[in-house]
Amino acid sequence: MLELPTALRDFAESLERDGVTLYAVGGSVRDALLGREVHDVDLASRLRPEEMLERAKANGVPARIVQQTLGTVLLTIDGTDYEHTTFRTESYGAGGVHRPDAVRFSDSPEVDAFRRDFSVNALYESVTDGTILDPTGGLADLENRVLRTTTKDPAVILRDDGLRILRLVRFAAALDFSIDPLTLEAAKANAALLDDVAWERRRQELDRILTGERVFYALSTLHDVGALPYLLPELVLCEGMEQRKDYHKYDVLTHLFHTCENTPEEPALRLAGLLHDVGKPEAYRRDGKLYAHDVYGAEIARTMLKRLRYPNALIERVCGVIRIHMFDLKDEASDATIRKRFAEFGRERTEDLIAIREADIRGSGYQTDYVAERWRKVLQDMINERVPFSEEALAVTGRDIMEELGIPAGERVGTIKRRLLLHCAVHPEENRREILLKRMHDCR
Repeated sequence: MLELPTALRDFAESLERDGVTLYAVGGSVRDALLGREVHDVDLASRLRPEEMLERAKANGVPARIVQQTLGTVLLTIDGTDYEHTTFRTESYGAGGVHRPDAVRFSDSPEVDAFRRDFSVNALYESVTDGTILDPTGGLADLENRVLRTTTKDPAVILRDDGLRILRLVRFAAALDFSIDPLTLEAAKANAALLDDVAWERRRQELDRILTGERVFYALSTLHDVGALPYLLPELVLCEGMEQRKDYHKYDVLTHLFHTCENTPEEPALRLAGLLHDVGKPEAYRRDGKLYAHDVYGAEIARTMLKRLRYPNALIERVCGVIRIHMFDLKDEASDATIRKRFAEFGRERTEDLIAIREADIRGSGYQTDYVAERWRKVLQDMINERVPFSEEALAVTGRDIMEELGIPAGERVGTIKRRLLLHCAVHPEENRREILLKRMHDCR
């Protein structure tokens, strides 16, 4: 039974006195029954939006309509927001655009249940007494840990909304459920419907998948159902591309999936892990070698992320670390060289690089010594020694350089600042104005 605040139960009891049962529905009921942490609680009843506004006002509950067509009202109870929707049916046109053509309100939760995606998401719990309604067999599926659609023919649900194919994979990974065979086959048959879904919506589901549980399973399943070409089509070229067996146990695509799973749970890093070798097919196509795959990969990744409408700052972060991920691959650089490169990269990009390098090695399939351990020590030493990680952190400015050397603004000033930065990366104790004013004469 859900643990709900007293104020919400009091409101539900007031509705019940007027013959209206208020239900919690969907993921909150599912997760409570599974013993998982419950986040947002969605509500549903037969009340139309205007009726809910009237009842809320009578009970002193702030409320406003947020989506008239879908019957969605936002209630604020005891400081918490709850979305209430009216029981409804939906009909969809051809394609998988994730938008119903027609909506009809209903008085029946049993009717409402069959417009929902999966049986485990179509469970209704009375707010007042915890009674469970299970119109689609969700309780049995919870017990058996299986995902299936609310309809006997899975294609009906999946054809209505192509995004449900991504949700199917996400839920299976997050809940550690198997996918009903008929539902899986329907997903494969209808994967092309994702082409009708806005890229922004695809990106939102991809982010949830990448930052959720069992990432390798989720990415492999996306590939198996044929969804990958409608999310990250360039990755398909990596399938079956063999790599040196002494470095890699897997082909490029499988390696990317493993690397992604081994990065910290953050969208930018998961994307960098997933895309860091995406340039290998292009590099091989050009000259039969893989030497420049970091360069090609950064630009290919930029195209992919722009298509998915990611923010520019995230794109720059991901592509920046892909571009440098081959640095000192054989662990041959001296500490001084590493310090200089880290200062050039900046602290955040260096931290990203360390995370990707460790994930890359873990994703190779072999147990090896981690260059990242050495890198972490070097970085921590730099932080402790207050090494400047940007030209702005130097004790002198561009104006100081121009005045001291009597030179105009221009490329030469930038070159001197870079040389001073590299010097301070190795000799941080010299990042003092009087010392740098003298040293800049040697950098002319």
